[in-house]
Amino acid sequence: MKLRKALSLLLAALMLVSLLAGCGGSGDSNKTPSDNDGNTPSGNEGNGGSGSGGKTGDGVLTVGYGTVIDSMTPFRSNTGQDAPYMTLLFESLAVLDNNGDYLKWAAKDWNTTDNGFTYDVEIYDNITDSAGNHITADDIVWFLEETIKAALKPDFSKIESVTKTGDYTFQVKLSDNMYGLFESLMKHTFVISKAAYEASKDGFATECVTTSAYKVTGFEASSYINFEKRDDYWQDASLVPPCVVANTPKINFKFITEASQMTSALKTGTVDMVIDMASANAVQLEGDSNFTIWESPNMQGWTLFFSGADSRPVANDLKLRQAICYAINPDNLITAIAAGHGSPMYDVCPPTAIGYNPKWDSEEYYPYDVEKAKALLAESDYEGQSLVLLTGSGNQRMATVVQSDLQQAGINMEILALDMAQLTAIRLDGTQYDMFINTIGATTLANHWSIRYDPNAYSTGDGTSRHDYTLGDMLYKTWALDGYTEENIEEVHCYLRDNAIAYGLFNPQRFTIWRSDLGDENTVYAYEGWPSVASTTYTNA
Repeated sequence: MKLRKALSLLLAALMLVSLLAGCGGSGDSNKTPSDNDGNTPSGNEGNGGSGSGGKTGDGVLTVGYGTVIDSMTPFRSNTGQDAPYMTLLFESLAVLDNNGDYLKWAAKDWNTTDNGFTYDVEIYDNITDSAGNHITADDIVWFLEETIKAALKPDFSKIESVTKTGDYTFQVKLSDNMYGLFESLMKHTFVISKAAYEASKDGFATECVTTSAYKVTGFEASSYINFEKRDDYWQDASLVPPCVVANTPKINFKFITEASQMTSALKTGTVDMVIDMASANAVQLEGDSNFTIWESPNMQGWTLFFSGADSRPVANDLKLRQAICYAINPDNLITAIAAGHGSPMYDVCPPTAIGYNPKWDSEEYYPYDVEKAKALLAESDYEGQSLVLLTGSGNQRMATVVQSDLQQAGINMEILALDMAQLTAIRLDGTQYDMFINTIGATTLANHWSIRYDPNAYSTGDGTSRHDYTLGDMLYKTWALDGYTEENIEEVHCYLRDNAIAYGLFNPQRFTIWRSDLGDENTVYAYEGWPSVASTTYTNA
């Protein structure tokens, strides 16, 4: 399904009400989000440059990446779901390509006859995993049911039932026909053998049986994961989506969370490529012919989410939340974190999200104004207590910049920086913090909203323990295929902004850097904007 193209036609047909109705603001903009904005490679392509201490040519593509996993379990939260190793670890029913199109992968076909509430799905009848297990509809139904029980991904809570209808067919009934929901479910439904999973000593935590074109040859939690191309992969390469075709024989991922260590690993040849390198480090390599740099728009953006738990000072104090928004200077963040390679946000989502309206870029969105922040603070119930900002351990610098900005406005703040396991454990519990810096990976605005702001998404309420059913009703209107209109989208955008439910901080550019002597040919790009490590071919890996 071509979501961007479909949405453009849908919005054009259904837009009956002015964008600015009921929301205020004015202005226009000719800026149009594009997958190609800023995607300009620099450095020498091909075999130019030898680098220093390189291991290029050892037969293994070694990739540095900052988002770690401490377990290979397929039952996981949305955290890290778009990491470049996930499509090697788990094959899914569908995959999203760089054009924003959902392509069938393990699914052979699907269709709906009731406007998106019920789907009949067929998978290929010859799927086998790396241990030789034959995959049937029973395995898919089992995975879906277990994922629903795990309650780690909000999208799956919208599955009303899943039923086997044949050896290789099943039916999914949805409680909502949210725009893009079914396709997202297909993307995140992993194809694994129930028998293999249940036979595992630890639920695939340390050893994993895959159905992808790769098998796992080594894994150490939060350290590395290694893959080797299978010689018994079940599918004909001509039927595999181009962005996940296995052209690279061996791929090792090294998890490196410290930016300077990542740069050092690239320079010394410990890794051949770094995906999503920190901007401040990436710019240090500009003009060096030993490296090729690829810059692309970030698909997520950094957002500050306010706690919705009644026990926290920010939850029921709009003036305080607005004061915080005005007190933060996005330019400071862009300079300190992205070395100038980024842009302010004008919504809780970045402009790459399907449904984003470029006119928002010219509307007022909490411009930096420390005096206004102080005035709002004086009108609030704030009494000088220290507010808690939750973030990942790798984002302490960003948190420090925010802390400094808030201090200028008279707002005290302490930083709670946790590792991934600790962060995942409490991130949905708004009683643990006042603010949370995070990114949300979602293709459409509706999908992003459902992950973070649906009051019925989690046992705690929304993603911050908020129970805002007024907002929930607005979200639900956008979920219907015929409800994802500019009017309904605008209503949610304005509500989130005016009530300071969250605040879009900034959207950094993404940098992928590889050693020029790697000799990349026929580069294929993933949806996230970086090269597909499996599908791109290299002459000197």
